[in-house]
Amino acid sequence: MKKLISVLLMLCMTFSFAACGNATDSSSADTGSGVSGKVTIAIGYQTVTSQTWGPLIMKNKGFLEEELAAKYPDTEFSIDWQNAQSGPPLTNNMIAGKLQFAVMGDMPILTNGEKGQTEQNYSSVFIGFDGKGKDGMNQAILIPNESDVTSVADLAGKEVATPIGGSAHRMLLLELEKNGVADQVNIVSQDATVGLSNIEQNKVAAFSIWEPFASLAEEEGYGKVLVGGEDTGVDYLDGIVADRKWVEEHEDYTICFLKALIRSHQFIVENPEEAAKIFAEETGYSESVCATIVDKVRFDTVIYDKDVETLKGSKDFLVEIGSIKDVDLEEFVDDSYLRKAYEELEMTYPSDEELQGDWLPLE
Repeated sequence: MKKLISVLLMLCMTFSFAACGNATDSSSADTGSGVSGKVTIAIGYQTVTSQTWGPLIMKNKGFLEEELAAKYPDTEFSIDWQNAQSGPPLTNNMIAGKLQFAVMGDMPILTNGEKGQTEQNYSSVFIGFDGKGKDGMNQAILIPNESDVTSVADLAGKEVATPIGGSAHRMLLLELEKNGVADQVNIVSQDATVGLSNIEQNKVAAFSIWEPFASLAEEEGYGKVLVGGEDTGVDYLDGIVADRKWVEEHEDYTICFLKALIRSHQFIVENPEEAAKIFAEETGYSESVCATIVDKVRFDTVIYDKDVETLKGSKDFLVEIGSIKDVDLEEFVDDSYLRKAYEELEMTYPSDEELQGDWLPLE
């Protein structure tokens, strides 16, 4: 637990420091013509949420720099990587013009989308997924090791924690409703550090959270999984939001970013052991926990119709709890850049018919 807290504090301090400065000077960015100059591209990412780890491979292996250099050999590129503990700080920095791309979970994605459609000087676009958890995999309801709770129904009359407004909150409510105790549980909002500490100290009956925290609690021996998120049958999704104005003005850079992300996902599939080592190096989590993540997370950029339907369900949840008023997903979601990235990589993007079905096997 002390190791977890130290890792989270380090990440918080790192991001806070970065946010104080001018993260990127987009006015100095090249317009895509290949003219000599220096271009800074700022990317927000999260090491604390395992389904957002695709860019960690990109960062570690230098795939984005390779793609940019191949297309613009006379331009100097600087990649400004900004680590955050959650999606909201990334959205704030995007609105401030300090980030061009940010990887975040489904609920922050939708909040970002609403702000992009309501803020006067900010517009955003969703350009592709990163990590996916089938049927809710990679989320879990944790209980203390010494707990006498054996089922979700046993949580009736007890206090349960979760980050309110997040995907784990939605998963928790679905489980409580499924077991008929949604109105009998006191739900309190706690972040990962507080929630896991309270599980360790037996101060809450349960904590609903995403990976890697469930695996970490089990590995360190202070918590166990009561039920996995896959029991809900609702996919858990993370992906990439971009500054719409910037990507429209710098389409080639955007395509390079997506090509690097696709390559990162391929690397994870083809080199699972090395990917786990890179994840451990970049996050500070143990290699065994990271190996579990490699096995559980589907790293896949493709925007399937079922994924958009999942986002619609998440949007309805956020509207219901009052976190957002609305977001037009038809306007927000745009796979045109992703399709071009696949084409440049000489890869085949799924057909319209395939996009209407289930996820295709990863190759």
